[in-house]
Formats: sequence, structure tokens, C-alpha cells
Amino acid sequence: MRNQLKRLASAIGTHGFLIIFVLISLFPVYLMFVTSLKSQAELIQNVFALPHDAKWDNYPLIVIQRGYYRAVINSLLFAGSVTIITIALSLLAAYAFAVFDFVGRQLLFVLVLVGLMVSEVSILIPVYQLLKSANLLNTFVGLVLPQIALGLSFGIFLMTTFFREVPKDLVDAARLDGCTDLQLLMKVMIPVGLPAISALAVIEFLWTWNSFFLPLVIATKQELMPLAVSIIDFMGRFTFNYELVATTCVIMFVPILILYILTQRSFRRGVTMGAVK
Repeated sequence: MRNQLKRLASAIGTHGFLIIFVLISLFPVYLMFVTSLKSQAELIQNVFALPHDAKWDNYPLIVIQRGYYRAVINSLLFAGSVTIITIALSLLAAYAFAVFDFVGRQLLFVLVLVGLMVSEVSILIPVYQLLKSANLLNTFVGLVLPQIALGLSFGIFLMTTFFREVPKDLVDAARLDGCTDLQLLMKVMIPVGLPAISALAVIEFLWTWNSFFLPLVIATKQELMPLAVSIIDFMGRFTFNYELVATTCVIMFVPILILYILTQRSFRRGVTMGAVK
């Protein structure tokens, strides 16, 4: 009886802590959503309270009337292109690191891992100068290339770690059946690595979707700006339109939430099976 009470008390304490942690984690999401439905006057009166008269017209105001549907399309094209190209290049490089045994493989892989320590802020000026000399400023290609370079290190690391866990007997059996390297990659490694690929797709899409500094510097034309950069339109020197900023943040949050819901099972499997191992 005493042991049962101890287990019950332990379970209550654990679940209570987790519930509190979840509430604290979700509070910024609640605050963002509530703020997007308030007028500026109501927001000043009480930041945390629910809106008395929800202003749902903030959403069509931003997307349609102010023309930010173009920024949404830019963000989708930007994040989608970077994600697809990064996954394709990461798969090719990871296959080479995991399957081939060549001189300097470990050194080259260490150099790839060094790229994980590089942030977009630290390379902002050299990237700008490089793109300027190549006449790629204010172009879609100039917007995509630096983001791919930033994401490749993590993509190669994740997929290489996963591919190295594929049984060598499976690879040898495929070679005995006459598979070329391309067939081995397409018919064996990629089907086995789908969970890791799904995890990489979600993470890369999220990083690119939320990227701010590089697009801010590279794309100064309104027709190229992704949604993460367009948010600065509501931030002035003396004024700050909190409700429209919050509305834009909610619009940015929804696609990521939908993507995660659709791929959550593969995402969890990919992170635990690939990155942890």
C-alpha cells in the first residue's frame, strides 16, 4: 500500500511538472494569438486578457488588402526550394561519406561539421560582398544559395549518421544483385532513410521559413521579400503595431504547425534514430 502511494505521488508530481511546463511553453503562443485579435487600444488596456471584440479582419487586412499574400508565396517558394535542394545535396554527400572509403574522408567530414558552428550573422558581410560581386543581390538565386550553404552541414551530418546505421549486409546484398551506386541510393538508402529525410525536411523548412538576417540584407525589393522580413513594415522608429506584428507571426506559425502535424511520426523517428545514434 505504501509503495502504491509513493508511485501515485511520484506520478502526480511528474505529470504536474509536465503540465506546468506545457502551459509555460504554450503561453507565448496564446499571447501571440490573442494579441492578433485585439485593437491597439484594447491591447494597451490589458495585454493578457481575451479580446472583447475579436478583430478577425486583421488577417485579411494583412494578406489581401496590404498585399502580403505575395510575401507568403515568396516564403513558400524560398523555404521549399532551399529544403528540396538541401535534401538532395545532403543525400548525395551523406551516401559518399557512409558508403565509400576514400583518402581524407574523416578530415573532410570534420570540415563539414565545422559548418555547424557558423551562424548567418557571422557571415553576413562576406556573403553580401560575394553576392554583390556576382550581381546576385535582389535575385531569387542570391536569396536561396546562402541558405542552402548554411543548411548543408546539418543535413550532411544527419543523413551520414543515419546511413552509417544501415546494415552493411544490406548494402552488400544490393551490390551482389547488380545495383549501381545510384540504384543503391534510390532503392535502398533513401527508402530506409525516409524518417531521417522527413526530420531534415521539417527542420530545414523551419529554419528557412524563419530566416531573417540574410533575406533582410539580400532582398531589398518588396516583391522578393519573404514574410519573415516583411514583418519589419509594422515596426517604426516611434511606433510599433503590435497587433499586426502578432497577426503576421500567427500566419507564419500556421504552416509550420501543419507541416509538423502531417510528419510528426516520421519526424520523431528520424530525430531519434538518426541524430541520437
